[in-house]
Amino acid sequence: MNAVWKPLSRALLPALLLAAQGCGGDDDVESKAYTVRFSPQVRQEALSCTTSFTDIGTSRGVIELLDFRMYVRDVTLIRANGERHALKLAQDGEWQRDAIALLDFEDGTGTCRTGSPGTHREVTGTAPEHDDYTGLEFKVGLPPDRNHLDVEVEPAPLDVRDMWWSWQGGYKFVKLDIRSQQNATYYFHLGASGCQGSNADGYTCGAANQATVALDGFDPETNQVVLDVAGLLSELDVNRTPTGSDMMPGCMSGPTDPECPPLLSQFGLNADGTPKALPKTFFKVR
Repeated sequence: MNAVWKPLSRALLPALLLAAQGCGGDDDVESKAYTVRFSPQVRQEALSCTTSFTDIGTSRGVIELLDFRMYVRDVTLIRANGERHALKLAQDGEWQRDAIALLDFEDGTGTCRTGSPGTHREVTGTAPEHDDYTGLEFKVGLPPDRNHLDVEVEPAPLDVRDMWWSWQGGYKFVKLDIRSQQNATYYFHLGASGCQGSNADGYTCGAANQATVALDGFDPETNQVVLDVAGLLSELDVNRTPTGSDMMPGCMSGPTDPECPPLLSQFGLNADGTPKALPKTFFKVR
């Protein structure tokens, strides 16, 4: 049945006009460039490709960084009154595209020999200018409709082969590789898991692993987002030797991998990819 449209009552017009004016509250507010800075650390020390870090995890092991990269998107500043303003990202042709940014914390030196010299530790964009931004929210990784693109033909930053998971047909949202005393590589790769399908027919995934990070007390003018690797690994034994069906040190986002739940928890995710409360162990404001 076709809908029948009727003229609006004259009595409703003033109310509708007021509502329309209220929706455009930021129309007269100038935009300003903002930078959201990310600081990878091990407790109070800057994470580096040329330093060993001690007292890590349950075995109090020693680790060295091999690689650390992460996709973030939908970066949003939050005012004291709860208003939310998404950053309109600078389209730099290398690190940022649409609402997605690739953070790269390795610089190709020291133990990060498989990496590249370029780094990207901040997300830049514009938002309405206000002096009372007190919170930050962003998502980790790519949305499901962008996760299964062809890395061979996509423009930057979705063209990075090291961030592509061929066996899952999608991207790694987070790639953190370290070396410990007992493991030449201890992996943490966060991404959608249990994925089946093809680029032509589409994919279905058992766990989308869509993480949302919300942080209070964040002023983009003065604060940074700390990524504390010691906190991330605090409940794990980085020197554990895999046994049985667990054939690889660390976590590749498998729902049955015993090392995944403590790592996914730091991103506010259960082992099956459903959301849970975000601890204040890995993501912090400084």
